[in-house]
Amino acid sequence: MSYSYEITPRPVELGGGWRLRLLETEEEMGGGVFPVDDSDADAGMRWWNECSEQERAHWLTMAASARPADAYHAFMLAEAYADAESTAYEWLDSRGSE
Repeated sequence: MSYSYEITPRPVELGGGWRLRLLETEEEMGGGVFPVDDSDADAGMRWWNECSEQERAHWLTMAASARPADAYHAFMLAEAYADAESTAYEWLDSRGSE
């Protein structure tokens, strides 16, 4: 058996973020969605205030914007991707024992 995964962007109107497909010999065996919820402005402000100047510069660059809200969205998008990838790795690891 061949096991793999695919992570693709989700449309903004569906919540944005990522869609994970877990594949066994190219047939989808499961997966999930990893939306980005950056609607909590207070959480975004706390995140921004806790960032170092270097972290702020990094996330503003990632967002291609000068707005902290856009930097927070870029951060949340990266976190959602990392969650999807972690889920995929857990699934792949569990396949190795079969």
